[in-house]
Amino acid sequence: MTGKGRLRWMYRASVGTGLACGLAVGLATPAHSAQLVSVRLDAPDVTVTFRDTDADDDSHVLVLRPQGGAGEVRRIGLAGEVPSVNRTVVKTVNAGIRPGVAYCAVVESGTKGGDGVISDFGSKYQSNEVCSEPAGSANAPSDVSIGAITGEDSPPAGTNRNYWVGYSNSGADAKDVVIQVQASGSLSVRRPPESGTFNGFQCSATGTTGYRCTGGTLAKGAKNQIPLLATVTRSGPGAIHATITAAGDPDPGNNAGTHTVTAVPRT
Repeated sequence: MTGKGRLRWMYRASVGTGLACGLAVGLATPAHSAQLVSVRLDAPDVTVTFRDTDADDDSHVLVLRPQGGAGEVRRIGLAGEVPSVNRTVVKTVNAGIRPGVAYCAVVESGTKGGDGVISDFGSKYQSNEVCSEPAGSANAPSDVSIGAITGEDSPPAGTNRNYWVGYSNSGADAKDVVIQVQASGSLSVRRPPESGTFNGFQCSATGTTGYRCTGGTLAKGAKNQIPLLATVTRSGPGAIHATITAAGDPDPGNNAGTHTVTAVPRT
């Protein structure tokens, strides 16, 4: 049920007992118009990942409260396009938070006023709460990401070519990292990388089109590349797709990358 639909239902339910009672119900009934997925603290910045769940939302505000209750509560408008229903958004904002302080966060969603006595005023709803430790603390999350995928853009058909997938970790130490690399179109995989060679990853082929590496360990600030040993099977378009995951990663928006090629006839 959308935000306006909830309000209209509450208004109809209150008719038998009077408008004042209906207003009280409207103010007291909780409704979550966004789902907060994760929060990463890197003072003074905060990276927040949230999912919109209500078609009537027209604004979102990040509310940050220091854990333990002491200190200033901060409210930061998440400016930009309001996402469509079930779209996940990742935003980094300068929230002016203090280094070394843990915060709890909610996303406050606002809806426009509409038809009906109650909904003319618009409404605000708070998401679930997520608490996070500051960057550098023992409990801070990792932040793994896929970087550039490099290699020949126009490889000749019928040849072997090597491509390199960049990856890194800008957060706390990450264990049990998983990297998946997939080829498509004119590219196939000759063989997966040798196990244990790249940050301890154990790699195995996924058919003829890719490989999956598990068990990697990335220290904070680690950067590396892992190869795709490819065969150019024919002329035409192809692509390399890569993803990386780690438990507790607060910024899934940088966990994937794609590199496209156009294979040419061999001369």
